[in-house]
Amino acid sequence: MLKTIKGISTVSAVVLMTHCTKTEKQNMETAQQDTVQVKEVNARAETPKDSLKKVYLRFSGAWFQIEYPGNFTVQPSLRSTTSKEGFDSATFTSPDGKVQFYIFSPQWSGEATDIALKASEKQTDDTSATENGLLVKRWTIQAKDGSYFRSYESSKETGGVNKVFGIRYASADDLKRYRPEYLHFKNSLEQYAD
Repeated sequence: MLKTIKGISTVSAVVLMTHCTKTEKQNMETAQQDTVQVKEVNARAETPKDSLKKVYLRFSGAWFQIEYPGNFTVQPSLRSTTSKEGFDSATFTSPDGKVQFYIFSPQWSGEATDIALKASEKQTDDTSATENGLLVKRWTIQAKDGSYFRSYESSKETGGVNKVFGIRYASADDLKRYRPEYLHFKNSLEQYAD
């Protein structure tokens, strides 16, 4: 069954409907466009894999919205500390499980406790610098058995407002392969104060 969704081309709707969870399909069928945003799919793409990279859905946290690849699985993580509803962080996992994106974006500031170093991990890199008036920290965590890496970038304004982006990856090749989607993910963040 294919329904035309307001503002989405037939090609986009087919690709989107094929790669959504049951809940996302129901949301789209009822045209709840406030929680799902779709970018147009290039109808001339040579392979379905290429065209899927251009389909992004929108996740709404308590104080932010962010776009993620339409074929990734979303898992909200830390409940908001300043709102009765919503989350301050979430993860977005690729279909092959090789990569996972992370966002922590609270209302003002907070601690991303869901990415703390575990006993089975070791921290391999840690840098900090001031860039454009922001305190930026970057660090990488590696599984002791070498099965994955987690890299994070935290930025904090002088007034205390902070956010954390992260990516978990199985290998350098996986990191390179998903880099365009990760950059889109990072650049799409919209934060709200009240």
